[in-house]
Amino acid sequence: MAVAFYALVRALLCASWLALFHHLARRSDLLRDEVSERHFPTERVRALIGVVLYVAAGLIGYLVVPLAGLVIFVVLPVFYAVTSAGLYQVPLTRRIAHRRPPASGS
Repeated sequence: MAVAFYALVRALLCASWLALFHHLARRSDLLRDEVSERHFPTERVRALIGVVLYVAAGLIGYLVVPLAGLVIFVVLPVFYAVTSAGLYQVPLTRRIAHRRPPASGS
């Protein structure tokens, strides 16, 4: 039950970030000039990943085995630390985002 409750609290925190980033993405007049308009839509992705994974951790921890939920609790802060400069600043996602489309075979 503790795993499920912790997951609920963390999912709600991520949901509040999701709402904040959604609001800022739609209201560019609230941003400083040096803040990229692309920043907040990508931050919404990070917050949504948190909501989904914390809900999954709570369900898995409650219904299957608590240790599996705890593993997700440990992995998520690492994910947030690695992507703290922005999701598209991580080398792997940067390469994926800038990948050229495959050449056509004709």
